[in-house]
Amino acid sequence: MKLKLAIALLFVGFSVACTSAHIQQWEALGSKHKITLYAADGKVLGTWESTGRVANEGNSDGWYFKDDKTGKLIEVTGTLIIEQE
Repeated sequence: MKLKLAIALLFVGFSVACTSAHIQQWEALGSKHKITLYAADGKVLGTWESTGRVANEGNSDGWYFKDDKTGKLIEVTGTLIIEQE
């Protein structure tokens, strides 16, 4: 009985702690993404399509992903828009 109660409380706590944005992040894993890098004046510096997950560098503002066209690892930082396709 105590185990069932503990599991139920964990589930409720997890459900409350997760916002819809967090849930969408998990759902987006493996999905292709379009990444656009902008200059300070708003001009597009580059665009890529990832093969799947786009990950954030833990202690920086950088992002990395595998480019769908070249198969290479791309690492970018700056003003970005990342869209799930």
